Amino acid sequence: MHTIEMSAQEQEQAIETARQVAAEFSKLGPQADKDNTFAYPSAAIMKDSGLVGLSVPKEFGGMGADIWTTCKVAAELSRGDPGIALAYNMHYIMVGILNGSFTDDQRKEWLPRIADGDILCGTFSEERGFGGLADTKAVPQPGGGWKLYGKKMWGTLSEVSDIWSGSATITDADGNLPTDFEARVAAESNFIVALDAPGTAPGLEIRKTWDAMGMKATGTHTLVFDGFYVPEDGYCGEMRGGVFASLEWASLLFASVYWGLAIRCYEETRAILRTKHTGPIFSADVGADLKARDIGYIQDGVGEIAYRNELTRRVIQATCRQLIEGDDDDWDPSMRPALIGMAKVFSTENAAHVTHKAMRLVGGASYRRGHVLEKLYRDAAAGPFQPLTEDQTYMYMGRLELGTGQDDDE
Repeated sequence: MHTIEMSAQEQEQAIETARQVAAEFSKLGPQADKDNTFAYPSAAIMKDSGLVGLSVPKEFGGMGADIWTTCKVAAELSRGDPGIALAYNMHYIMVGILNGSFTDDQRKEWLPRIADGDILCGTFSEERGFGGLADTKAVPQPGGGWKLYGKKMWGTLSEVSDIWSGSATITDADGNLPTDFEARVAAESNFIVALDAPGTAPGLEIRKTWDAMGMKATGTHTLVFDGFYVPEDGYCGEMRGGVFASLEWASLLFASVYWGLAIRCYEETRAILRTKHTGPIFSADVGADLKARDIGYIQDGVGEIAYRNELTRRVIQATCRQLIEGDDDDWDPSMRPALIGMAKVFSTENAAHVTHKAMRLVGGASYRRGHVLEKLYRDAAAGPFQPLTEDQTYMYMGRLELGTGQDDDE
């Protein structure tokens, strides 16, 4: 599943392309954040760059990026603008997950389309969160296929997406959900459908509900399904075995966006503090005008940010390397989501810490609306809410360590 197809030169070229795209994102991000809207021109930029097909295998026309290369690209895009990068990060997550659950026929149908630039929107979360079973119903139709009814939160990229994928629970012919828990788990399924036009299809409504503290440029709206038709060949398998079996594409790519955010924070902070002067102050000898970079606590603070960011890089890279080399074959399957999720928890916590630290080092100006650190601080605040969360990761590990579900004498 994590075979490396790209040469070192091809990997570096993809990262260089991401840097060029990130430069465009950096121009779009501040205004999108101010206007609380998706950065619409970014869709054409991504399509033109070829990065939409980054992690599609070469045999289907894509670049064939492995998970570590995809993570580095996500981090580079985030250095341009974390909100916009997070939006396309969801596309990469879905490509990775679906490539692991598609049938051979589905790979032949969908992966070339993505390699050619089709953007993929994936929705799994209900109002009560990602961990709960899908309340969205997939009602079987007499002529085959299903019609979907319900509501999905966190519809990132929905306004510019060419393809929708997500979860719903298959009901009986009358639209009744299974009452038995195990039967309901088995009926929770993944689906994929091509849209008539970006964000448009009969029975699909995009409600522009996104109004968050940060990551505003993602355009993460609510999707409402009212008779949205899914043909039989749009079935992508059972939800829990599909998404959770490939959860590394979510955990490690989320981690990479916040790694890139923390790098951007460091770069901006360093640039400010290299030229900042204190002016005459009482704490200096004879009211000297000090260079901020000569003050001890400033040096310590910048060093700490650099240190933490390097640790984040090592954690993400090492986890990717374990997957590429197959070390996860020796992991307890029950522990796998948590062992991979550790990288995401570490990275998002680091991003929150370093943005806070940076604002303290730079001073009160960084608290003003529109300052680059003020925006990064708000963007970093979104990290703890994306799966696997810190609490979910701890729960997975704690349940296994305590033997939850086993007999007391085991």
